[in-house]
Amino acid sequence: MIFLVSFMADKYNHRSEPIQSSIQRSESMKRRAKKYAFDKMGERSVYSFFLGKNWCGWMIALAVLGVQLWVLFVFVIGAEQDLSDDKSDFVFTWKCFRDEEKCSNEADLDATGWIIFGILMTSHLLPDIINGAKMVVLGGKECYDFNQRARFFFGGLLLVTVTAFTLFTSVVYNRAIATSNTEIVTNAVVILFITDLD
Repeated sequence: MIFLVSFMADKYNHRSEPIQSSIQRSESMKRRAKKYAFDKMGERSVYSFFLGKNWCGWMIALAVLGVQLWVLFVFVIGAEQDLSDDKSDFVFTWKCFRDEEKCSNEADLDATGWIIFGILMTSHLLPDIINGAKMVVLGGKECYDFNQRARFFFGGLLLVTVTAFTLFTSVVYNRAIATSNTEIVTNAVVILFITDLD
């Protein structure tokens, strides 16, 4: 959706430009956009390979992406709430005593832990989501050739996808196993470390 809106807005904004100024603007914008794209993806990030034409770089980037998603999926599987499954890390925190009618929750996790978790997730993942969305918008600019736009779109989409899946995994896993404020922070840091594989 963002891609289409960007494409249509760019087409509308530059509909009456003469061809010569459009070509000059296009070349200058291409250089700036390529530098901008590498800055947003991170020159030291393996995801920057998605912006290039080298197939070997693409294979490396796809392999790292696959490993990240695979490891994150291990955490999702571990968070399943199946107490009969030995592979599940789910922690049941409710205790019920035979001589009492009420059960009590033994978890020490409170709002403080979730606030710290939210701060960690926001500070680490929000820049990647914003930069990925900007890459998708760049993919909608008409001044680039189709291949360059496709690389911008694909790179931005993958960055947003892996970042959103990291957030999902962290929330699901912590809801399943975190029983204290320190555990939720520890789990969040471990999962965020996985996203730094790139």
